[in-house]
Amino acid sequence: MESDRPMNQEQSFLQIIKSYLTSRKAVLPVFDATGMKIQHEASKAEPDMDVIEKMITCDPSLTSQVLRIANSAFYKGLQKAATVRTAIVRLGSREIANIAILVTQKRQFRSKDPFINHLMQDLWRHSVGCAISAQWIANRCGLKAKAQEAFTAGLLHDMGKLLILTVTDAVRRSDTLKQIPPEVLLHEVMDNFHTMYGYAMLRHWNLPDQYCRIARDHHKAEPEKGNDLMMMVRLADKTTNSLGIGLRGVEPCVLAATTEADYFGLTEITMAELEIKLEDAKIFS
Repeated sequence: MESDRPMNQEQSFLQIIKSYLTSRKAVLPVFDATGMKIQHEASKAEPDMDVIEKMITCDPSLTSQVLRIANSAFYKGLQKAATVRTAIVRLGSREIANIAILVTQKRQFRSKDPFINHLMQDLWRHSVGCAISAQWIANRCGLKAKAQEAFTAGLLHDMGKLLILTVTDAVRRSDTLKQIPPEVLLHEVMDNFHTMYGYAMLRHWNLPDQYCRIARDHHKAEPEKGNDLMMMVRLADKTTNSLGIGLRGVEPCVLAATTEADYFGLTEITMAELEIKLEDAKIFS
């Protein structure tokens, strides 16, 4: 009977989550579409800087965060940007769009519970690492037309874990769950069910199907060759995990030997360049 306990605990915890999600009191993460709208404008052949500037400056918090990141060490060598317009001109509309998506989505990753908040922050760092990695892979492999989509797909691929953490936080505060489940159990539930819940949440947010499918299928045993975006996110996920940028600590992996690296023709030296890129990206944590 002892060996059945973890499974019984998992099923009980899952039932609480499912019951909450189907109840009228369920409060789900809300997708802030501002960043996506800015990215849509930035991806045009001739983006309108006035439109991008207006969308950013309408939100004082977004404005301050965009300027903070634009003036960070990540963009070292550039003169200080004192206004959103200056930041757009210096960094480019597409880079500003990425920053805007990061800022708007980070608002979801917070909890008053120290334990849940710690996991959310680890998840956020992983999501940002995947976004930067996927975009880097697109640019490095001559797929610049997909760089914006790669960034967004990398950022959103693990949203199922955010949903599970958000629901855990909510049922804990409502006393439906008397105590936070053991960390090992919470990790097991996230590992086993985040793809299903991530797909459902991105569908609920009415996001493009390509992002929904990546959230659902990025851990499938057989990689989806021919789907460049999926392969970018899979390699980005493995890269960040190998560096310990995630929920599980360092997960050793010979990146150059992976199916995904081989798919893009990336060598050990090339993957080392990506690791250096991620080290420089700590401003986004």
